[in-house]
Amino acid sequence: MDLLTQGLVGSAAAQSFSGPKTQYRAALCGALAGMAPDLDALIRSPDDPLLNLEYHRHFSHALAFIPLGALIVALLIWLASRRRWSFRQTYTACLLGYGSHGLLDACTSYGTYLFWPFSSQSVSWNLVSIIDPLFTLPLLFLTILAVWRRRAWMARLAAIYCIGYLLLAAGQHRRAGVAQSELIIQRNHGAVRKIIKPSIGNVFLHRSVYLHDGVYYVDAIHVFPGLPAKLYPGGKIKAMGVQEVLPRIKDNSRQAKDVSRFSEFSGGYLCRHPELDDVLGDIRYAMLPTSTVPLWGIKVNPGNPESPPEFVKSRKLEEGQMDHFFGMLLRRDSPAGNKEQDGRRN
Repeated sequence: MDLLTQGLVGSAAAQSFSGPKTQYRAALCGALAGMAPDLDALIRSPDDPLLNLEYHRHFSHALAFIPLGALIVALLIWLASRRRWSFRQTYTACLLGYGSHGLLDACTSYGTYLFWPFSSQSVSWNLVSIIDPLFTLPLLFLTILAVWRRRAWMARLAAIYCIGYLLLAAGQHRRAGVAQSELIIQRNHGAVRKIIKPSIGNVFLHRSVYLHDGVYYVDAIHVFPGLPAKLYPGGKIKAMGVQEVLPRIKDNSRQAKDVSRFSEFSGGYLCRHPELDDVLGDIRYAMLPTSTVPLWGIKVNPGNPESPPEFVKSRKLEEGQMDHFFGMLLRRDSPAGNKEQDGRRN
């Protein structure tokens, strides 16, 4: 999740096991340690645009790395305090803060190498968005109040809220998954692969993507406790496998290897970008939950197979699309004609 939320969860976890005299230190140590794993975002190279994709949320987020990662952060804090703070207490707070990071990231849809080095499988439970105000703002209020009033029970309340919200998100995800399965049956489709994930900033409006007969179908599904699921039909776009791309690129070339790397990163959810030439996109992500315009992709150059691919982002929203997003979020009926504009049927 975003750095602020990671720091708040780490701080709340550390404060929950501290006394009034050490609560401020625990809050600081937990917050810093809770954010520290994301330093792997600095692993990048101008000559390899995919390097950051491969190593962000990698070893630094693994459960096995928690003791070592917490030790590194604790040593730096202990030395910065000129060894006036108890190293044991500092390490305990850092251990709690650091340990919360990978688990929280696994609750999002990006993917986290939680069980590295024992498994190279990326874990993503697709429960919450990377940014979610309903998750972050109450944590911010309770965590700051806990430090200010030196009340550990307030930090524990923040931790309870965190767990409760994730349980709510898990229930929402399950209901959206059931609605997706019913939709596939209604359309008389057979899904080869499917994914359901929350859209940005909420746990109510979900993006549904499934593959049938070589075509990805994209829809939005709104679920709310006590109400029936509401469908917002989106677009469809032809799937593209690695083997469809590689014949255009020289075997064993750099770009052939990079296409395979990007396919692995995207879980095989590849499609040709509907607006940009020679761009392979990751259909799992888009600015709108009904859109077939991928949020990111790579641009290949068959004429120069040894050149590095260009990493392309598509974050532009056309006029009226933000209103359409909030309309779906508030369960309003979709205006006639919005399917073509927002779904971009292909």
